[in-house]
Amino acid sequence: KQWYQRRVRGSDTDVSERCDESPIVREGYLIKQGNMVKNWRRRWFTLSRSYLIYREEEGTPTKGQIRMCDIKLTRRSERYPDKRFLFEVITSKRTYYMMASSQDEMDGWTDAISHILKNPSDTSSL
Repeated sequence: KQWYQRRVRGSDTDVSERCDESPIVREGYLIKQGNMVKNWRRRWFTLSRSYLIYREEEGTPTKGQIRMCDIKLTRRSERYPDKRFLFEVITSKRTYYMMASSQDEMDGWTDAISHILKNPSDTSSL
């Protein structure tokens, strides 16, 4: 397996971009809150058993990634009551706020992430 290191602009941590053929569990657009500037941006997300990766658009370079082993919990969020279908992905270093376009889409993402967290070695399809 090959690994490449690259620096994410505006971040003080290195992000490793995985360049192997990990099976994709789920992918699609979500709205994500920025880390430094708290604005909301549409991002293309790809979920595998190892990472949750996000990009500006499908097929563009990786903007960031979250290692699945760093995720403690994902759940519906009540932090911003005016944001429907908002959920959080909680790691020890940061809480990521993401918004889906429907209840079914939000449930699909949170269920898929939760399934991987509960069954990290399960190779069956979700």
